[in-house]
Amino acid sequence: MRFAVFPGRSSEISMSMKFGFRGVIALNLALNVFTASGAIGLVIEREEETLNHQAPADDPGWANVGVCQRWTAVYLGRGWVLTAAHVGPSDITLEGTMYRADIDSRKRPLNPDGTEADLVLFRIEPEPDLPSVKISAESPPIGSPIVMVGSGMGRGEKTAGEGRVGFSWQAPLIKRWGTSMVHEYLHDQSVGNTDAFATRFSIARTAHEAQAAHGDSGGAAFAYLEGRWQLVGIILAVDNHIGQPERSSVYGNRTMIADLARYRQFIQDITGVLSD
Repeated sequence: MRFAVFPGRSSEISMSMKFGFRGVIALNLALNVFTASGAIGLVIEREEETLNHQAPADDPGWANVGVCQRWTAVYLGRGWVLTAAHVGPSDITLEGTMYRADIDSRKRPLNPDGTEADLVLFRIEPEPDLPSVKISAESPPIGSPIVMVGSGMGRGEKTAGEGRVGFSWQAPLIKRWGTSMVHEYLHDQSVGNTDAFATRFSIARTAHEAQAAHGDSGGAAFAYLEGRWQLVGIILAVDNHIGQPERSSVYGNRTMIADLARYRQFIQDITGVLSD
């Protein structure tokens, strides 16, 4: 499976990972049929527009998730931003305010073998008046509920193909949140050379069941652990089924999310953002 990524210029990455009958798709694919510019959120199974388009009542860190190159990034604190490396450093808009990226500040979190994960840190100016987020020291247990926040394509019309039912992707330009559960670990650096975990899009599994779509790369995954909200992951990619309609999310698809517990110490050493 090959996929095009566009962090400011056209490039192409080869991903050898296959999950049986699935392929893996990065979420900053260029979809030229969508001409609107700006940030475009999660495919939410039962979306409530007035609810999912603003911070949830029990807010995990909504304001710290912003728009970066029409994709998504997370403000950690102390002037530092984290996103997917295939998105790349760029100016970021947080709560309607744009902050300039210091491209020279970029740092790539490393795996234990010294290779680079599909994550990138960079500084922005001026420093936003936002709280720091806590990065979890532990991987979220399988079955843990999570809240995802992203600025990718939203839910369109129902679709079906090869016995797979789901929704097409649509482009209202708005940030959304949705919910899911940790389904499995992918601790073999098979997702863009990154240790990860995955959710699975399921019928009514959670109250606001969601699957990532184009534009959600770099988005946040939060879990409520040890009595507080913690940042547990960065959205990287989705898989799809053979015969699945293009630009769609169907039941059974997975969202692959970088497991930040595996990179927490590196991130803390670089940024000075305390996670305790």
